[in-house]
Amino acid sequence: MKTSKFFLAALAVMCAMTTVLTACGSDNNDDNNTPRTAEVKGIGAHYTFSVTEQMSQLCDYTITYYDIGGKLETEKVTWAVTNGVATWEKTVSNTTFPATFGIKVSVSVKSDAQLEGVKVDNVYPVTEKLFVEGVTTEGKPAWEKTIFFNGNVSTHASTSGDKLNAFFEAMENHGGMVNKCYTFDKEGNEIATASIE
Repeated sequence: MKTSKFFLAALAVMCAMTTVLTACGSDNNDDNNTPRTAEVKGIGAHYTFSVTEQMSQLCDYTITYYDIGGKLETEKVTWAVTNGVATWEKTVSNTTFPATFGIKVSVSVKSDAQLEGVKVDNVYPVTEKLFVEGVTTEGKPAWEKTIFFNGNVSTHASTSGDKLNAFFEAMENHGGMVNKCYTFDKEGNEIATASIE
């Protein structure tokens, strides 16, 4: 997968240091000289969240996410726009197990947005995805998973611009646009699902 390179790069320093430290240890393997099996030393994750270009122009988005080392960070979204789709992406990693990754998305209409007479084609996200990959001490992928925060269901809804605020209020009352996190063990098993408070 194309994004795998992001994770390998994010964990390369950690893997290199682990390999060096392992090489500096005892030269004695077990009696039958069985080679050691590479162990998962970290999980790389890549978040993708995208909306229509129109929504990125009308609204401000803020994303809270699990960053490097499992620390929660919040940032106002800056978009990369291609073919009418505005996308936010972030690559992070964690070397502590279990490891948690996830996002919470907040949205509000921009204070200077001109909404009168505007038809909003799709108020829902286009993509809400998490890709995770276990990386070994040798810097190789041990396993990978792709999770769609919306269950891979494509939702499409249009409305008039002056109803956007009411739409977002109703969405908040039902849990918000996106608010989900997943916890994984070394083997890539999903051991918990929760919301970000």
